[in-house]
Order: sequence, then structure tokens, then C-alpha cells
Amino acid sequence: MTKPNSLVAQIFKARYYSRTSFAGDTLGHNPSYAWRSIMAGKQVVIEGSRVRIGDGEQTFIGKDPWLPDSECGFVNTLLSEQVKSAPVSPLMVPNTRIWNYDILNDIFNNRDKNLIWQIPLSNRSNADSWYWMHEAKGVYTVRSSYKMLLPYPDIPSSSIWNQLWRLEAPSKVKHFMWRALTNVLATIENLLKKYVKVPPACPICHASSESAGRLKCNVDAAMFASRGYIGLGSVIRDSNGAFVATRCCSILGRFNARNDEALSVRETLSWIKQLQLSNVTIEMDCLNVYNALVNNLSGPSSSSLIIEDCCALSNFIRDVSFSFVRRSANSAAHSVAQAGNSLSGHGEWRVVPPLFLIIDLFGFSS
Repeated sequence: MTKPNSLVAQIFKARYYSRTSFAGDTLGHNPSYAWRSIMAGKQVVIEGSRVRIGDGEQTFIGKDPWLPDSECGFVNTLLSEQVKSAPVSPLMVPNTRIWNYDILNDIFNNRDKNLIWQIPLSNRSNADSWYWMHEAKGVYTVRSSYKMLLPYPDIPSSSIWNQLWRLEAPSKVKHFMWRALTNVLATIENLLKKYVKVPPACPICHASSESAGRLKCNVDAAMFASRGYIGLGSVIRDSNGAFVATRCCSILGRFNARNDEALSVRETLSWIKQLQLSNVTIEMDCLNVYNALVNNLSGPSSSSLIIEDCCALSNFIRDVSFSFVRRSANSAAHSVAQAGNSLSGHGEWRVVPPLFLIIDLFGFSS
């Protein structure tokens, strides 16, 4: 499933499911002992697995579990056999990575349609891939499968903190570990967040502040659930805080908050690349997306494709970095994202900010 080009996978496919997928195949005629064993555990594997949509060419609409639903990943709309056996790719606008909402409205019921709208699509050419839902890395393990089959979830008897305090280590070591795990150490970054006046340069290597002489770009997203749109906003300022440019756009979709923020970062990086800017710090108020970007965390789900898109785009921009800020420090980008509710397409302003952004930039209304 996860390595369809391997020799074993190709042999099984050629013999047992050459015209369908693993999820839709049957025991077949005169199966081998190995195939019988695989089929015995197939239902468990399918129940705990999902397909991450890339180009949509390898996934069948009605025969594979590709919807982001933890209970059932299959579509439950009544479909003709022709549609069931068709790949997912025709559900996208031709030559793009955008869902064709007219087709979705015509074919699927509300449950399936809303779930499909939650799947973000990568701008790059990625093949579809399977992943195991119950592990962060998407790799099947017997332990997670066993827990999935239990009638009730396994409740841990002690928390990580109890395990920490029971360590055979000096109290000062355990206290330091607790402070590190809760991110309350007096690091320069944390002191600056608390508005403590300390030199931003590293006390060891004396490197200059990362923001010195750099452009700062705040990004944010806003959801308009009733319309089925999300607004994406970006505001670029120079190292002195002066306005440089801003961009707003709205796109169709009903994604979760993490995907909204990741899409906003991707849209911003694409814009910065188009403007041929460099020495830029991208500031965001979504800690989850920030951690995924700085640690290059690529998981198995569809949302991770957007993170991978962001990392790929950042390679084309000289000296770009990411920073996490409080929501109160990201109000300008939030206002721009909210403006997407009244826009069709996108708007872009340079040198002179739009009127709705004046109060966030300068602290007074027009």
C-alpha cells in the first residue's frame, strides 16, 4: 500500500487486483497462503488507514478511504459503478489543484461534499499515498492497531509530569526539565516576548538580531463558513515598521484552522517569490504551523502536503525565516484576511495601505 512500486506489491496487484485497488479487492481464485493472511487482516488495515490525495490519479472515488473522517473514510453517496471506479483527479479543475465545486455539488451528498472541501491540495505533482491514522508518522504498528480494536481507549495511569518527578535525578535537574518542557526558561526569546529589555544578540556568538534590516511579513487566515470561503492576508513592513505592501485573497474551501493558516503561509511565500524579495521573516500566530515549518515536520496527512509546499517555496527565497507571535501582534494581517469576505479573487496594495488597514498600522481611524 505504501510502496506500490515494490516488487512484492506489483506481483500481488498483477495477480489479485489489477483493475481495482487494495481496498476494493477480494480473496480471488486459488489464493496463496500469504494472500489469505493479508486478506484476514485487511479490514483492520483499511479501517485505520486513509489515502492522502496528491494528484488523485491512483485513488478510486468510491472504492478507497480517502475522506478525512476518522469513523469512515469512504464516500456514502449512492454512485454509479462508473463513478465509483473513476479516479479522484476528475473532481479537480483541469490543469489545476483546485476542487471543482460544481462537480462536487452535482455528485455528492452534503456529508461527502463537506469532507472533500476539507482536503487541501498541493501545488506540486505528488502521487497519492496511504497512511496509518493512529500513528503520528503514518506508519502501521501492531500496538496502535491493538489499541484501535479495544472497545475503550487506554487511559494512562500517570501523566508525564508524574513520571518526571519520579526520576532518580537531583531536584534541580528535574526542575530544569520541567521549566524546559513548559517553555518558561529565561531565554532571550522568552524575555523579549515579555518586553524585557535585553540585547537580542546571542551572548555566545554575538550574532546580530535576526530582524535587523529585514522585512517582516505577517500572515493570517479568516474563515467564512457560511459562504464556504477562507480569506488569506499578508502585510509586509520594513525593519522600521513602515508599510511596504499587503495582499488579500479568498479561496473556496472549508478547511480546519491549521490548514487555513498553512494555506495563508503558502500563498504569502508564493507572493514573496513573485516579488523577488529576500531577507524576510514570516510571522504567524498559529504555533502548530510554526512548529511544523521550523522543524520541517512532514506527516502523512493531506495537510502536511501544504507544509511541504511551503518548505519547497522557501528554498526559492533567499534568507527567509519563520517566527511565532501573539495574536495581538498579528492584528494587521487578521484585518487583511477579514477583508477577503468582500473580495472576489485578490487585492494588492503597495506603498499606500488600504483604508481598512490604517487603524491597525497607525492606531487611529481615518
